[in-house]
Amino acid sequence: MLASSWSLLPSFTVIGLVLGGVYAMAAIGLVLIFRVSGVLNFAHGAVAMFSTFVAYQISVLWGAPGWLGLICAVVAGSLIGLGIEVFTIRPLSGRPALIKVVVTIGWLLVLQTLAGRIWGATAYHRPVQLVSRSGFRLPLVHVVVGYDQLTTFVVALGLAGATAALLRFTTLGTSMRAVADNPDTARLWGISVNRVTAASWMAGSAMAAIAGVLITPLINFDNYSLTIVVIDAFTAALIGRLTSLPMTVVGGMFLGLAQTYPRAFFSSAGIGELVTFALVLVTLAVLFRPGTSRVRLA
Repeated sequence: MLASSWSLLPSFTVIGLVLGGVYAMAAIGLVLIFRVSGVLNFAHGAVAMFSTFVAYQISVLWGAPGWLGLICAVVAGSLIGLGIEVFTIRPLSGRPALIKVVVTIGWLLVLQTLAGRIWGATAYHRPVQLVSRSGFRLPLVHVVVGYDQLTTFVVALGLAGATAALLRFTTLGTSMRAVADNPDTARLWGISVNRVTAASWMAGSAMAAIAGVLITPLINFDNYSLTIVVIDAFTAALIGRLTSLPMTVVGGMFLGLAQTYPRAFFSSAGIGELVTFALVLVTLAVLFRPGTSRVRLA
């Protein structure tokens, strides 16, 4: 029995890396919003969920190509993120961070309720299929990798690299880093803090939308399961200390593997959630130990 479980590890490694890639995408968006605006966006998973249902409406119910549904989801996510920032977060400038967090929780409830009203609160929905599930066999380990799995992993790494390049080599990225370091100093340098903050919310929410669409074949696609993806994204972001994008990506991959490997040996329901909870506790203990220092956004 144990030997057969070990033989499943290559297959579970593929699943874990794909899942981790999705977590990394969502976590990068979460970190980007937090570092630039100082708001921990608890509505991040709900934005991903609602945007994914837009893709579902376009591609599954109306029969349009999957790529068109993805584009519509990205647009929807960006607009929702912009709306949250402009209409509810920006007017609270100077207020305690806790108030802004409560506002994002309110958005979570609104988006979840609205999605339930439109597309059904508990029913399972067909996933948004971007590419074929057929794939190829890896040599030596004899594991079949689906083209959809490969696409998810490549997109995750590509977005991580694109975000790093944006922050390092573009004017917008420089402005984001300046606002993240010190908004008041950024204003003295002529940077429009409001525009940069809005851009961070749009970009972060767009990443959440992409992650939501890509994860639909891996989970029970409903308005609840997608909303709680924010918990996994938050865990990956914590591993990156809510500041370091490279470590956030590593954290997402690690979380995906940590959730998946135990399932090769244990069939108990909830083992993935238990692993996530344990990782949150361990990471918080490490983060808040005496002598820790902050890491710059990079």
